[in-house]
This record gives sequence, structure tokens and C-alpha cells, in this order.
Amino acid sequence: MITLYRTDNAGASHYYTLHDRQGHLFSEHSLTVTWGRNLSAAREKVYQFKSRAAMDARIRSLFKKKIAGGYRVLYSYLRSGEMRDMRPVLIHYAVK
Repeated sequence: MITLYRTDNAGASHYYTLHDRQGHLFSEHSLTVTWGRNLSAAREKVYQFKSRAAMDARIRSLFKKKIAGGYRVLYSYLRSGEMRDMRPVLIHYAVK
């Protein structure tokens, strides 16, 4: 789970969360992305993948795009052994 955060010029908060906590009925590997100003009323998109590697590649791609758009890491949780190379990147882009 990775939650990103940014404020716009008017001071409004925007959130973007990527997580694979929720399984999918038709795919072993799925990624749910939610975004909006209020995560309890956010928009949502679910991606399905044939492999864990394909899902990880999409996570990295979405993360890179959002960081380039001004987002910073508000919260992250990676299971032990998963995406170890992302841990320093998440810390680097953390909200300070």
C-alpha cells in the first residue's frame, strides 16, 4: 500500500492510493487505485495482471508519474520481501 499526497495552489489536498489488499475474483494479481480529495469518497480503478512482475511494473509506472506530478509519499506499507528496491525511494519522496 502506498498513499501519495499533494496540495494544489488553492490549498486543497489530493490523495492517490495504490494497494493490492483486496483480491479479485478473476485474477490472482490485482491492483486497486483510489484518488480524490476525500479518500472515503474517492474514485477507484482496479487493474488485473497475469503476473506479480507485471503488477509491480505498473505500480512503479504509476508511482513515477504521480511523483513527477508533485505528489509525495504520505504513507506506505510493503510486506516483507516485496519490492525491496522501492523502500529507499518511498523514504526519499516522503512528506517532510
